[in-house]
Amino acid sequence: MKENPADKLIRDRLEPGHISVEGFLGTDKRPIADIIAADTGAVEAEGLTVELLGDFLENLHQIADAGWEGRVPAYEGNVTVRADETLGQIPCPFACGSSCHKAEVVVKDPDGNDLLRFSPLDAHLISEHGFFEGNGSPHRIEPKQLIELYRHCVG
Repeated sequence: MKENPADKLIRDRLEPGHISVEGFLGTDKRPIADIIAADTGAVEAEGLTVELLGDFLENLHQIADAGWEGRVPAYEGNVTVRADETLGQIPCPFACGSSCHKAEVVVKDPDGNDLLRFSPLDAHLISEHGFFEGNGSPHRIEPKQLIELYRHCVG
């Protein structure tokens, strides 16, 4: 599918150097709409929604924020979370008017093994735009990985 002009502008903002040094697309050359459709389809095939998963990430972020950069148990001790904050905001590359503070949230299992790393912007991109980042992006969240974490925590 050929990208429409609006998607071309979004693609430009998702490329390295515009909003982030590494960008959001990795090696993925598919049109933005195709990337979103594939990931949304994978989520919906599991009976879930991107909004639910994005809200789940935002909830983990809020729990971590309350810990003042310490490790905090979440979801009845199924995981622990920690937010490492950085000064500043990062705008949504979809130009929806939203911006998120810069942070990395680390989710670990009770044994201390990393389960997921994400930013508040990732929660927004998934919930509001169905965008998990492109294949090959160093910060891409695989829908399957997020679904497994969600089910581990929520049931």
